[in-house]
Amino acid sequence: MTTTPDTAAAIRAALAAHPGAALEDIAAQSGASFAEVLACLPDDEAVLVPGHHFEEAMAEITRWGEITLIINTGDVILEAKGELPPGSVAQGYFNLHGRPIGGHIRAGACAGVAFVTRGLFGMEARSVQFLDTRGGCLFKIYLGRDANRALIPAQLAAFEALRDRLAYAVPA
Repeated sequence: MTTTPDTAAAIRAALAAHPGAALEDIAAQSGASFAEVLACLPDDEAVLVPGHHFEEAMAEITRWGEITLIINTGDVILEAKGELPPGSVAQGYFNLHGRPIGGHIRAGACAGVAFVTRGLFGMEARSVQFLDTRGGCLFKIYLGRDANRALIPAQLAAFEALRDRLAYAVPA
């Protein structure tokens, strides 16, 4: 997906004006796709890897403990907190077998996995965001927080390790 210079400028202006805004809101404001907004984030805020890493990322996240899974349709933002359950592929879907998080994700729908480091509501945040083939966001997984609302150090280390491992696995 190629972003025009005018669209990129509009995205960067919206990001500067609303640094803590949801990326979906920035996309809507600038007339861009979610993927185009991610591509305009500074390099230290977003690392994107190909979607074929979907299952590996999901398997790793099952070991992180309590996370927050978010689906943002624009009109609805659904959140589920809990441990990401193990999944398996059957009949074209990646099936999550758990509670409170469970469901079915079309296995081939993930075109990219983004590791995002940016502030949210005035707090440091880390998330793994899964992109669809149209440049939209399938869902996001945010790292958990401790009783003081700080990111959990073990999850932060696991996030960085997974991000770095998958980023270096991408051919240059």
